[in-house]
Amino acid sequence: MGVLPRPCLDCGKLTGSTRCLECHRNVEAARSRAREPRPHYGGDYPKRAKEVREGAGPCWWCGEHERFGDPWQADHLVPRDPSSLLLKIHRSCNIRRAHEVRGG
Repeated sequence: MGVLPRPCLDCGKLTGSTRCLECHRNVEAARSRAREPRPHYGGDYPKRAKEVREGAGPCWWCGEHERFGDPWQADHLVPRDPSSLLLKIHRSCNIRRAHEVRGG
């Protein structure tokens, strides 16, 4: 007896696996890109980011202060620009901003 078709996790097309071939290729491509070095995190970024995270003040995106379970991150004002100003942001706000900037 063969494998029963089931919906792809990403697009919903029926497939004999967890993902259809097209979605599987997309996932593998994304994993490959994630392994590439990111130059905007080099140089003095770790020091600058630590100073921003530990500094006083609210989140630049939502204006709120510290939230339990939502740690601070340092966010590039201009995405992927190594020389860009770093600003204090909640992790959840940074994720939301990334989706809005990318149109996702």
